[in-house]
Parts: sequence; structure tokens; C-alpha cells
Amino acid sequence: MVEANYWQYYLSFEEDVDRLFRYIEPAEYNFTVYSVELTRLYLAICSEIDVILKAYCKLLDEGSKPSNINEYAEMVVSSKKGLCSETVNFQRFGVSMTPFSEWKQSSTPTWWKKHNGVKHNRNVNFKDANLGNVLNAFAALYLLNLYYYQERRCIELQEQGFSESLEETAASLKSRLDVLRIDSVWLSFMER
Repeated sequence: MVEANYWQYYLSFEEDVDRLFRYIEPAEYNFTVYSVELTRLYLAICSEIDVILKAYCKLLDEGSKPSNINEYAEMVVSSKKGLCSETVNFQRFGVSMTPFSEWKQSSTPTWWKKHNGVKHNRNVNFKDANLGNVLNAFAALYLLNLYYYQERRCIELQEQGFSESLEETAASLKSRLDVLRIDSVWLSFMER
């Protein structure tokens, strides 16, 4: 069986987002900008979020069969409470986001709700495929990759009596462009 390499998918989106920054400055006053390209990115990134969330839930509980964002939240939020408070920085631009701050078992993040609107009724919700929602989704995908790979590595190391911190996981996942950092990891690197 071929391993799904979620980080490789993230890196492909990182290149797309970095290229996008050549045309749209990632500044709050541009968060309402929308386009066909932003729609394509938004739908693709959120699709990958769905894929990695399913895999993450399986990692947390092999017998689980979650099928929607509320069921993912039930598993992920309850076991990884820190995820909802993680802030991600687009370092070169001074923009920060906390994409899961609204995520609770009965409440989904606004950017996810807007994604569903775009996915199911694009002609009415086209404007919701905007830069702000794309960047929140992209930041969420970054966080999910960090948490997924940290969890996976901890499971592997557990047999040897070791664990791995989120900072160590972030350092081990190589980014070609280094577009994002999470606050806790960035602060840890700065203190060294």
C-alpha cells in the first residue's frame, strides 16, 4: 500500500499560495478579494483538509468512521485542545490567523461554512471564495499536517518510551518556501 503523503500536498498548495502573493498582497484590506483562482484553491485546500481530518481521526482511533466536520471535531478537538488556539503567521507579511478558534463539537469555523456554500452553490456564494477564507483554510491545512505528523511520530516512538514535540515535528517537515509558522514553534526557535 502506498502511503498518502499529506505534506507533499501541503507543499504544492504552499507554492500556489506563494505564487498568488505575487498578484494579491496578503493584507487584511484584501481579504474580500475573490476570483476563479481563489475559488480553485479554496475548494482544493478544503478537500485536502477533509482528507487529512479523516486520516487524523483514524490515527487517533483506528475504528472511527467520521464523515463530516462535526464528527471530526468530536474526535480531534477533544483530544487535541491546543489546536483550536494555535495561531499561524504568514511571516513575510505580518498576517496572523487562528483558523480553528471557532471549532467546537457543535460549531464549525466560518471559513469552513463558507467553503460549503461555495462548493454547493457557487453561483450564489462565489464572493466567499475570497483571500481571507483561502488563507484561513491554508493555515488550517498547515496546522493539521503538523498535528497529524506529530501524532504519527509519537505513536512510532511510544514503543521506545519517547515522544516528539510539535516544535520537533515542525522542524522535521521541510518547507521549500517557509511561508507559514505557528506562534508556539516560532517563539521556540527564537529562544534558541
